[in-house]
Amino acid sequence: MKTKSLLLALFSAGLILASCSKEEEDPPVTKVTYNNAAKSILVTNCAPCHVAGGGNPNKWDDYNTAKSKIDAILGRVNLDVSAAGFMPKGGTKLSASTIDTLNQWKADGLLEN
Repeated sequence: MKTKSLLLALFSAGLILASCSKEEEDPPVTKVTYNNAAKSILVTNCAPCHVAGGGNPNKWDDYNTAKSKIDAILGRVNLDVSAAGFMPKGGTKLSASTIDTLNQWKADGLLEN
């Protein structure tokens, strides 16, 4: 009887401990989207030319245009400042973290929202 009581107590304790323990979950990953990051980068760094009312026909404040031209955008912002075609024209090179954000937008699927 003692053995049965001891086994029952151990089994019950195991069940209680198992129900109390929680596996840690990874925090949710927030994907980079046009609206949460890319648009502000493009508008801030590419105005006044690549926004509505600007002289360039490619408007980065328009999601569909920016999405369709992301490879060209990334190619130009990754150029050396002295290279032909460097963007932003007449500006300074975007920071590595800013370029990384644009690359991440592309890697995350060029989501709008």
